[in-house]
Amino acid sequence: VATSHSLLWNGIKPVFVDYKKDIQRASLKNDVPVYYVENTENKTFNLYYVLDFGTNSDKRLGLAISYLEYLGTSKFTPAQLKEEFYKLGCSFSVSSSNDRIYVSLSGLSDNFEKGLELFEEFLSDVQPNKEALDNLVTDILKERADNMISRDKILWGAMFAYAQYGLNSPYRNVLSESELKSVTPGELVKILKNLREYPHLVLYYGPLKLKSLTEILDRKHYIPDKFLPVPPAEKFTEQPTDNTKVDFVNYKDMVQAEIVCLSKDGLYDKDKAPLTSLYNEYFGSGMSGIVFQELRESKALAYAVFAGYSTPSKKEDSYYIFSYIGTQADKLPEAMSSMFSIINDMPESEHSFEAAKNSLLNKIQTTRITKTSILFSMLNAKKLGLDFDIQKEIYDEVPKLTLKDIVDFQKQNVKGRKYTILVLGDKNKVDMSVLKKYGKVTTLDLKEIFGY
Repeated sequence: VATSHSLLWNGIKPVFVDYKKDIQRASLKNDVPVYYVENTENKTFNLYYVLDFGTNSDKRLGLAISYLEYLGTSKFTPAQLKEEFYKLGCSFSVSSSNDRIYVSLSGLSDNFEKGLELFEEFLSDVQPNKEALDNLVTDILKERADNMISRDKILWGAMFAYAQYGLNSPYRNVLSESELKSVTPGELVKILKNLREYPHLVLYYGPLKLKSLTEILDRKHYIPDKFLPVPPAEKFTEQPTDNTKVDFVNYKDMVQAEIVCLSKDGLYDKDKAPLTSLYNEYFGSGMSGIVFQELRESKALAYAVFAGYSTPSKKEDSYYIFSYIGTQADKLPEAMSSMFSIINDMPESEHSFEAAKNSLLNKIQTTRITKTSILFSMLNAKKLGLDFDIQKEIYDEVPKLTLKDIVDFQKQNVKGRKYTILVLGDKNKVDMSVLKKYGKVTTLDLKEIFGY
């Protein structure tokens, strides 16, 4: 298969985001930036206030933001408030992550100004509700109990976070049961009202022209004369994986065993993007990847399997080499042995390589970033220190890569590494002597790794 840059694998030209051209910019009072994409398709809008801190700065934030949905104002009960938004064809949402808060309003553009007025009134006049908080805390405690019997939450939540960070992790940075029960409605309402006092940026996707938007925001959106300082975030340090070890969680009566292998590599490097993307497509992505073909199709050792070289979401974070095998407990010895064998001595197939290259380029050609996704794509790129769409660089460089480039990348970045190995299974069905061959085995306590 010819791979010259001029060829289109499916006849469809790729479209990349140009953040400078596709996003217009303005600013409000106190230098609040506005990022704008026009909606030419219909008469609906999405507005976001984005704050650059999250639950890493205050453990109570997640609870406060969940609480907001159940609150009203001095003028409207929670039910009446929802009815008022409904009459305007609008709705609101607030969400948080470890390092961001999103305050959002969406709906019919004809009612944008009225919707914004109600939204701002709500944020400034939110009223406490003791019963709603009691019910929310009950729901959270029920969810936590469910998490501790969920295989996905145990493996991909608590165990994965423990492998990355140890006990001092964002995952465990939550309110204890006693803290949850002692938080007062007034305390949470104060946190919610204070959100308006912090630096933020505005994202808008809708049919209003930028000038009209900024005029309305200047009139209706509250911006303090002086912002509160952004609260500092707690630092969480990624743990080294330079000594192979096994972290085991006993899950009674589990017929299968689930294994995740993790190895930390260096910090983000944009120049690696074409190679890592093609490596992932060739080695571990989907049913055509080497890992799937070898371990599931050829040897029938796994009911689910994937692997790759994962890219961090922030430039301060590390790449991770990872693999996952879901297998019958009695097949674990051969499954693990085969996985490490192909990780360290990657099979080379020119046919599979060309198929992977075509598949990756085809995905890029047919993917379109549109609407609000343009704005969030820009924010995600900024986290990586980028001011352009990295997919263009990947698309330009991948056709020049050869199988030798992928083999060299594997030898330099993947082969012969040490791993933290996570195993979820029944101790009576998993052969623990096999696990001991890979490193020191530690049985983890669920309450400790969940943090509650």
